[in-house]
Amino acid sequence: MELKFNIAIVGSGLTGSITSLALAKAGYKVALIDPKSFEEFKENNYDTRTTALSKKSKLFFEYLNLWQRMQPFTCMIKNIMVNDGNYEKNIYFNKTQRKKNKPLGFMIRNKDLFAILVDVIKKNKNISKFDNKVNIFYRDQENVTIKLDDKRVITSHLLIAADGKNSFIRKKSGIKTSRKSYNQKAFIFNVKHTKSHNNLATENFLKHGPLASLPIIQNKSNCYSSIVWSCNHPFYYKMIKYAKKDIERELNFYLSEYYGKLTIITKVKSWDLTLVKAQKFFDTRILLLGDAAHSIHPLAGQGLNLTLKGIETLHKLAKNNKTKVDIGSDKILNAFSKKQYLNSTAIIFATDKLNFLFSNSNFFLKKTREIGLYVFKRSDILKNIFKNYASEGKLSIK
Repeated sequence: MELKFNIAIVGSGLTGSITSLALAKAGYKVALIDPKSFEEFKENNYDTRTTALSKKSKLFFEYLNLWQRMQPFTCMIKNIMVNDGNYEKNIYFNKTQRKKNKPLGFMIRNKDLFAILVDVIKKNKNISKFDNKVNIFYRDQENVTIKLDDKRVITSHLLIAADGKNSFIRKKSGIKTSRKSYNQKAFIFNVKHTKSHNNLATENFLKHGPLASLPIIQNKSNCYSSIVWSCNHPFYYKMIKYAKKDIERELNFYLSEYYGKLTIITKVKSWDLTLVKAQKFFDTRILLLGDAAHSIHPLAGQGLNLTLKGIETLHKLAKNNKTKVDIGSDKILNAFSKKQYLNSTAIIFATDKLNFLFSNSNFFLKKTREIGLYVFKRSDILKNIFKNYASEGKLSIK
């Protein structure tokens, strides 16, 4: 049985799901393929993680008619505080604009975002979900043929890999990657605290690695934040062995001044931090999106924002392709790659170098860091660059 679509997407996480809606809005028939059903995904993948969204990402979600549904589940970031473990040297961004209600970005729990995406996808007639594994695929000059594990066959003009940093599609397409281990583990969990976060996000550059606290939605009686701690070797061995009360002790030492007493309310999850970047973002009839193309350090929370830039670029190319016939042509894929490869290279470079500078306990780098923060605090240009990078995912001074 052969089923024909304009585009097939492998991977139905946030990247694949958002891409399917963007391309369906452009008028394409989309096959969304993942062996996990939506219900399994919601159950196993999105219990604690959160995502930072830039103002530009918000505008794209508005365009996709998703923001109105997302907004009740979002929390504004009105201020960002950066320090190097010394409270007297705290640097604030947007502090003077709090009364103007101009957010630097937004936080949303992944499980809330995913639930909204699933509900909208199920109602979209241009998207068909297949709870299947891809056994094999092959390409010619006109189509991609995909054989599923239930022996059904899908043909499409384009196959999009949205199946993560260990992408099966990327590997089978022969696209090589460059990899760099950060020798860090990210520990992610949510906390309840006794003081309001006042829409404050903090980035604490500690000797053990960057500790980020991010505001999430709170109610009248409880206040919550999400924690992302990128722990250096060998400290992460201690963190792995710590009980929740031990981690809480560390957190309260560093963060209680801002949040009061903190209590962990979710499981503590961890994974190795590795930079993965594909050497190219497309091949014949194949396009890489999200972590399949670039898996970056969580510092400054630019992962999904970078992916959304790619999805928006692809959507514009698809929308302007009036014939709606050959979205998988080299001409279109090359146009996408030129723009997204440049975007990702700049963001990866900035994130990588910031992590190197602020995660390194080397004495000389520590002194450089202290001098850098001193200069940084007094330079409006440098502060604007960091603010735009953290809130917009772009490197500019305006």
